[in-house]
Amino acid sequence: MKRTLLAVLLAAAACSSGPQSKPTAVPAAQTGSSPANPPGAATAQTPGAAPPAAGQPPAPTAPAAAGSAVAQAKPEPPAIDEKAMDKTVDPCTDFYQYACGNWMKTTPIPEDRSQWGRGFSEIFQRNEALLHEIVEKDARGEPDGVDPFAKKVGDFYATCMDEQKAETASLATLQSWLKDIDGLRDGKALAKETAFLQAHGARAFFGFGSQQDFKDATQVIGGLDQGGLGLPDRDYYLKDDQRSKDLRALYQEHVAKMLALAGTPEAAAGKQAQAVMQMETQMARASMDKVERRDPNKIYHPMDRAALKKMAPYFAWDLYFAELGAPSVQQINVLVPSFFKNLSKTLGSTNGADLKNYLRWKALETSANSLGKGFVEERFRLTRALTGAKAILPRWKRCVQMTDRALGEALGRSFVTTTIGDEGKRMAKDLIQGIEGAFERNLANVDWMDDAARAASKEKLSKINNKVGYPDKWRDYSSMEIGRDSLLANVAEAARFETKRDLDKIGKPVDRNEFGMSPPTVNAYYDPSMNEMVFPAGIMQSPFFKPDAPERVNYGGLGMVMGHELTHGFDDEGRQFDGNGNLHEWWSKPVNDAFKERAECVAKQYDGYAAVEDVHLNGHLTLGENIADIGGLKMALLALRQKNGGQVAPKVEQDFFVAFAQVWCTNYRPEAARLQAQTNPHSTAQWRVNGPVSDNPEFAKAYSCKAGAPMVPQNRCTVW
Repeated sequence: MKRTLLAVLLAAAACSSGPQSKPTAVPAAQTGSSPANPPGAATAQTPGAAPPAAGQPPAPTAPAAAGSAVAQAKPEPPAIDEKAMDKTVDPCTDFYQYACGNWMKTTPIPEDRSQWGRGFSEIFQRNEALLHEIVEKDARGEPDGVDPFAKKVGDFYATCMDEQKAETASLATLQSWLKDIDGLRDGKALAKETAFLQAHGARAFFGFGSQQDFKDATQVIGGLDQGGLGLPDRDYYLKDDQRSKDLRALYQEHVAKMLALAGTPEAAAGKQAQAVMQMETQMARASMDKVERRDPNKIYHPMDRAALKKMAPYFAWDLYFAELGAPSVQQINVLVPSFFKNLSKTLGSTNGADLKNYLRWKALETSANSLGKGFVEERFRLTRALTGAKAILPRWKRCVQMTDRALGEALGRSFVTTTIGDEGKRMAKDLIQGIEGAFERNLANVDWMDDAARAASKEKLSKINNKVGYPDKWRDYSSMEIGRDSLLANVAEAARFETKRDLDKIGKPVDRNEFGMSPPTVNAYYDPSMNEMVFPAGIMQSPFFKPDAPERVNYGGLGMVMGHELTHGFDDEGRQFDGNGNLHEWWSKPVNDAFKERAECVAKQYDGYAAVEDVHLNGHLTLGENIADIGGLKMALLALRQKNGGQVAPKVEQDFFVAFAQVWCTNYRPEAARLQAQTNPHSTAQWRVNGPVSDNPEFAKAYSCKAGAPMVPQNRCTVW
C-alpha cells in the first residue's frame, strides 16, 4: 500500500495505492500513496486494472521516424506560466481556473492520451525523449559506459521495435502456453499452470508476492490477495446502471474476439467468453470493496500454510508454491480470507473446460500487448471505451515504456547521469529537511493531540528514511536472459526475473535500501511499513523542481510533493503504523477519535465535488490523498516562510500558490475522469487544487479573499 503521488490510470505512469507493478505482487500488501496525475497514455492494456507485469507494455502499432522523440518533447516550461493563467477569473472563486484556465483552453489532449497535464505529462514526455535516445544507442551497440546491462536494454528494445517478430515469434510463444493449458487434466496441473502464468506476468485467480509483516516490520512474509479480474474494479461487474451493463457486454465480446484471434473457432470463443465472464463475476462478488481495503487491519490475516490449505482446500497449494518458486513459505498474510474461501468453492464446482478457458484468457490478456497488430487493436478497443483515448501510442513510445518496466534500474543508470546532479540532490535533501522541520513545529499547534501523541508523532517523524534520486546500490540483472527473437519471451523473462527477485525476500529481514520505483519514474511515494519517502530523479524536474528556479516555485512544486508524502505518514492509513513501521494503536482513544472526526470532515467535503457530469468523487476512497494534499500544501508554505525568517512578501506567497496549482493543470477525457473518480484514490486535478487552498486560511490572506467566497468556506477541514 505504498502511498504514491500519482493517480495511475494507465501503464505510462506509476501506481496509485500500490507499488510499481510486480508480476504476482499483492496490490495492497504494501501500504503507500502518491500525489499526482500521470500522463494517461492510451495503452492497449485494460486501464484501471492491476498494472502489467514487469516489462509488459501494450505493443505499439507503428515505428516512429528517427529523432521524433526529441522533436515531440516540449521544452521546459517557465517557472510560473503567466500565459497559462486566466486572470479574468477571481482566484477566490475558482483558483484552479485562475491558475490554469488558459492552459486548459489552449492545450488539446493528444489523440493517444486519455488526459494531459502541464506537470506530470510534460515531464514524462521529456523523460521519454531522453530514454529514447539511450535505448536507441544501446540497440545500436553504442553504450555509454555507465550501464553494465546496456546490451540487455538494447536487445529488449530492439526486439520490441521488430513488429514482424511480434506477429510471428511472440505468437509462437503464446501458442506454446495455450497448448500447455489445453493439456491440463487435474487440479494439480491447474495449480502448477496458475503458478507458471503468474510468474510470467498473468493475473490468474489471485496475486501472491512478498510483503512486509504489518506487525513485525523487520520481517518479510508472503502476501496472498484477491485478483483475477479483467475489468478495472469489482464494481464494474456488480453495478446495475446501463453504462456498466454496456461495458460488461463489450468486455465479454472483447474476450471472445481475442480468443478467436488466437485460433479458437468463433462460436466456441463466444461460449468461452461467457464462461470467463461468469467466473470473473463470481470472483468480483467475493472481492473486498476498495474503500474497505484502505483499512490495514481489515487486510491483515496472517496464517500458516496449513491454515490456508484448510480454509481453501480445492487448490493444490503445495504444488503451486513449489512451481512459483516459494516452496518453503509458511507465514502468509491472506488479505481477504472470504475471497479465497469462495474461490476454493468455485474451483471445486467449475468444470475443467471452463477453468482452462479462464486460464487461456489470462494468458492472452497478459500477452496481447506483445503480439501482432490484430491483438493490439482489439485490446485498444476496450481501452478506448474505458478511457476515451482516440489512438494507440506509437511503437517507439510503447517500447521505451516497456524497457523501463523490464530493466528500469539499468536504463535508470544512464538516465540519472544527464538529469539530477549532485547539486540538485543536495538541494532536494535540504528541501525535505525544511518540510520535516515545518511538520515538527506544526505539531505544537495541533490542538486535538495530547502530549503523548505529539511525542510519539515526533519520534516517528525523526525515523523517516528519505531516498532521493536513485538507489545507492543498483539492481543486478545478470540472471535475466534477453534475446532478439520473441518479444513475448522477453516480457515473460522480465516478469520471471521480477517474480524471483520478489519471492526471494520472503523469510528474510527487510532490505531498507531498495527503491520501489525506477529512477526515470515521474512520481514519488511514502511507504508506512518502511516509514520512508522516495523521490525518483524522474520527478525532480521543472515545473516541480529546478536548481535555478525561484525558491517559491520549488516549494510550491516539489516542496508540496514532499509535504504530501510526509503527511501520508499521518493520514488515515499511515497514522496506524508507528515509527518502526509496525501496525498498532500508538495514540490514545481520545486522540484517535479526534483525528477521525476531522478526517470525516475531509471525506464529506470531497464527496461534494463532481469529477465529471453526474459522477462525484468518493470522499472515503480519496481520503488519504486529500489529507496529504491539504497537509502537504500547508507544510510547504510553512517551510518556505521558515527559510525566509518566518514570513515572505504577499506576492511571493501568491506565486507559491500559483506554482503549486500549475503542476496540476490537466485536461481529461470524460471517460478518463469517470474512471479515476470511480476507481482511483486520488481526486481529479481541479479538486487537488481547489480543495487544499480552500482549507488553507493563508491562501485567503494572500489573495484578500472575503469570507463566504467559494475558496473561503465557512467550515474548513484541517487535520494537520
